[in-house]
Amino acid sequence: MKGRIKRITIICEGYEEFDYLLRLLHLGLWNEKYTVRIKNAKSLTNIPPVYQSEFQNDNADLVVVFCDTELYPYEQFKAVCDKIDRFHDKRVSKYVVYFSNPCTMQVQLSHFAPVSLETNSKHRNSPVIRELTGVDNYRARDEQRRLINKQIDERNYYIMKENLEHLSRDYRVKPSTNFITLLNYLENPDSSWVGRISRKL
Repeated sequence: MKGRIKRITIICEGYEEFDYLLRLLHLGLWNEKYTVRIKNAKSLTNIPPVYQSEFQNDNADLVVVFCDTELYPYEQFKAVCDKIDRFHDKRVSKYVVYFSNPCTMQVQLSHFAPVSLETNSKHRNSPVIRELTGVDNYRARDEQRRLINKQIDERNYYIMKENLEHLSRDYRVKPSTNFITLLNYLENPDSSWVGRISRKL
């Protein structure tokens, strides 16, 4: 069944991640070998039960997570990983959890310039968000999210990937993200990685 289209479900933390992932999906840059569904868990703490439900319902060939690490010492993020590990009865969260430290805005702003956010505070990040996107006093309101995401296009998608390459993939480092790994997977015409990860679960 190597040629079958693979169904991927991405569970995201909240509306910022959901809107951003939808924008990336609609750019049409991921390989046609995959159908991607994005599900909003609506909070970091909701991710483990949503993950378990999606996995048990067998609605996808692979279920993965995209979320923030939140603040040091990253207790909520580590709790998400631990609960996924306990659900599978083995340490497998590193294969299915994709993160951004300190927040998803680190990834989004990377479409426009190399950035190094030190906090997930919307107030403290507001000046750089305004500088790069023109969106003032960012508070993650619906219209603000829409204005940022509509500026994301094919050209700056690849700029974002170049900028992410320079970041650490260790969640304990600020800034860091392993999101580029998921992007590379979704662009790959060889879908055998889905089976490789699934067999570890």
